[in-house]
Amino acid sequence: MQTKCPTNIDRRTCRRTVPMKVLVLGMSRTGTDFRRALLKLGYCDTYHGYTAATENPRDCEMWLDAMAAKWDGVGKPFGRAEWDQLLVFAKELIEAYPEAKVILTNRNAEEWHSWHVQRSVQATLLNNVFHPWSSVVDTLAILTHSPNRFTRKMFIRAFTDYFNGDFQRHGISVYHAHYKMVREMVPKENLLEYRVQEGWEPLCKFLGRPVPQGKRFPNGNTGKETTSRIWALVNSECQRLLGLLWPAVGVMLIFHLFGVGRFIEVVISVITTVEI
Repeated sequence: MQTKCPTNIDRRTCRRTVPMKVLVLGMSRTGTDFRRALLKLGYCDTYHGYTAATENPRDCEMWLDAMAAKWDGVGKPFGRAEWDQLLVFAKELIEAYPEAKVILTNRNAEEWHSWHVQRSVQATLLNNVFHPWSSVVDTLAILTHSPNRFTRKMFIRAFTDYFNGDFQRHGISVYHAHYKMVREMVPKENLLEYRVQEGWEPLCKFLGRPVPQGKRFPNGNTGKETTSRIWALVNSECQRLLGLLWPAVGVMLIFHLFGVGRFIEVVISVITTVEI
């Protein structure tokens, strides 16, 4: 859900002055909403997938440029933040922040790729992102130059291209390749292999933070919550479009009720009265 008023910052013109301290680079659907966990541990500024879409939609344009650089050879790839979908830039993030602590949320690859998880991905991401209504709203967002016009395209590309266009066929091999790459790049002292069932203790020990007393480990990012987030974005865009359309609808209604000629006569009469 949206937590801040959207900004319009072009981060491609920004330069980070404080290096990233923690990177969560496990595959999507291997853990929970780690943003909540990090916030509970006192990290004041975290970045998650929906941060781009809800807090600074222009980030989606930046990430699309980065994907084009990585996969199409257009421009220069870059990465600045931790995100379960943009783990596609895990290599670039590790190279950019070699001192960062890296958390690798994990589970059995075959289990992760099982029918249950495929159903989860299908129900919470693909069915919503590729929904006909989402497509219509996205087209209108592009035509009206909405700040959210890059969001859907970014989600689609992040998911499809990283799995070589076919999650069903390449999901497990991409999973293994991703984890192998992270393990080879990150020094062992900076890497935590983590399963959410382990709770706070290993995570807090790794990060050097006290265990939150009386606070359960967050269990977010459920299918229902993901669907809610996606449709909150769609609804927000629908409201923006209605705000743009209402003046035009009002004018059309006046034309319908009074006729174009009568409407022009009224306008001329008002102008003449003001001049007199």
